[in-house]
Amino acid sequence: MTEGPTAGSVTPAEVAERLRGEKRILAVSHEAPDGDALGCLSAFLLMCEQLGIPCRGYVPGESGIPPEYLFLPKVRGVLRGRPPSLEPETTIYFFDCASLLRSNSHGFPEDVVRINIDHHADNPGYGEYNLVDADAASTTVILHEIFEAGGFSVDREVATALYVGLVTDTGRFQYSNTTPDAHRTAAALQECGVDVAWVYRQVYESTPLPKLLLLERALRHLEVRLGGALAVSWLGNDDFVQTGADEGHAEGLIDTLRRIHGVRVAALVREKSGENGVQAKVSLRSTDGSLNVAELAHKRGGGGHARAAGFTVDEDLATVLDWIETEVGTAL
Repeated sequence: MTEGPTAGSVTPAEVAERLRGEKRILAVSHEAPDGDALGCLSAFLLMCEQLGIPCRGYVPGESGIPPEYLFLPKVRGVLRGRPPSLEPETTIYFFDCASLLRSNSHGFPEDVVRINIDHHADNPGYGEYNLVDADAASTTVILHEIFEAGGFSVDREVATALYVGLVTDTGRFQYSNTTPDAHRTAAALQECGVDVAWVYRQVYESTPLPKLLLLERALRHLEVRLGGALAVSWLGNDDFVQTGADEGHAEGLIDTLRRIHGVRVAALVREKSGENGVQAKVSLRSTDGSLNVAELAHKRGGGGHARAAGFTVDEDLATVLDWIETEVGTAL
């Protein structure tokens, strides 16, 4: 396997050229997928269908897909759970995966060709071919560049999936990664037929009741620490059972915590039961950029962006929350 952040670096045009010649593809994104991850998979699966390339989608884990993204074409059909077996001449395309661990890629054969397409600054360049652009507002922006470089037809469905990744990863064009290029890409996608009002209703105004009930539980457990600089909350297994929610419903809940006046760092810890017993799954957000939460996550084997990161550990909720408070207090 190729190592190093610049090893095997490729351009959008080179990825597009390789894509034309693929025999079979498995398109993979990270566990607990968000709008960017699922937007990539939807757009890529649609494009492969258009190009006549057999392609399957895979997202590790078995928790539900966040319901606000189920309107995206092909998303309901992605494979879940353990890594699927690969047919001969299959290339794996990774989207929005900052590390192999988050994609469950350790379950794939070592000799498979990996193409790593991402926008996380801490991506180590784990693929044989790496297209990693930390300046891109979303991974769907990079995918759009690939499609443009290849002269592929971006129809309304493909453009909509790409737009979902862009609008969600920029926080509806409010986060610091909302660059002029992000707006230009959004305009180009809208010109391809994206109905931005319809997308907004699907993603932000179609909230299932279990998600709202789960948010109520998170707010009930809310604590403000470090003189108001840190907001923390947690969700236990019982919270999911009693609200009828699954892990997919927890997507985006942390954004409510980060909105609290005076909060500089927000953390949401979710209890997660699996094959390895009970774990704590942590989401971190930095509101003003004074603390790089990706560096905090790295200390526990996780990663992400400077203002949005996460990690998973085999510890109880109280221990993890206290560790976060200590680390944030030291850093601030």
